[in-house]
Amino acid sequence: MSRAQHNDDDVNSSLFDARNEYYIGNFMGSINFVLPEQGTAGSELLSYMYLSYLAIDSGRIIASDIKENNTTPLLALRLVHEAFEQPSRTEELLEKLTDKVASDEDETNIWHIATAIVYCYDGQFENALKILHGSTNLESMALSVQCLLRLQRVDLAKQLVAKMQEISDDATLTQLAQAWVALAQGTEQMQDAFHIYQEFCEKFKPTPALLNGQAVVHLGLERYEEAEAVLRESLTKKHNDYDTLINMMVLSHLTGKSTETITRYWEQLRQFHPKSDFVTDLDKKSAEFDRLCLEYEPSSEQLLAV
Repeated sequence: MSRAQHNDDDVNSSLFDARNEYYIGNFMGSINFVLPEQGTAGSELLSYMYLSYLAIDSGRIIASDIKENNTTPLLALRLVHEAFEQPSRTEELLEKLTDKVASDEDETNIWHIATAIVYCYDGQFENALKILHGSTNLESMALSVQCLLRLQRVDLAKQLVAKMQEISDDATLTQLAQAWVALAQGTEQMQDAFHIYQEFCEKFKPTPALLNGQAVVHLGLERYEEAEAVLRESLTKKHNDYDTLINMMVLSHLTGKSTETITRYWEQLRQFHPKSDFVTDLDKKSAEFDRLCLEYEPSSEQLLAV
């Protein structure tokens, strides 16, 4: 995560392994690479363990390990955890984060990434891009690609991926960013994304993130049986995975599955991810639909007149 650029041809170390496991979504794998060295590890290596804890909703470990008086860059990840747990404090926490980014030389890049993560969590993708702008660090660039895709700027995301390829074409993050952009471009490019996800499944191990990437390709190309196979494999790895449940809902709808089947996945989403964007957005749409139905429902007098 250091501001100095790292490449995937770095020496095979705990940092290299923890980093790549985190990138492909094998969060427990990343944690397990770091734990044996926790007592002597530097902030950069430890950051992947704590980012992985955030990803598996175990932020309480961060609150326990990283105290408020911590003087290392890891304090930034405690602030991320606090933002996730207390959305009402987001503005206050972002002020602390941005002040630190502006005042200090962030050699590890942890403060920049943490600040951008909180901006993204709050839906402020433009501000996240401002924090990351101009960086030649692959992590910052990859996060910028994700922000641009959320803003529907596939053209700019594609340009940024080209810059990542100039820095390190074979890097894990560069390959993943290529896949994200290929998916966003649609059917003509989707097979390229599939090959990247397939290669990483073989090179590392299948994770819900990689399997869902494959599933999106299958769905986009109307290969529904293949999509169901990889999504069911993903559920065996994490039964309540957010992306998998959403994609199972989509697949069920596209293949004409029963309302009961779709509702089952929806109820799982509401149970395990009640504060997620997908659930809150769908709840808002449902409430608005109910309101409009009531507003335009014919009165008893109108029905009698008919």
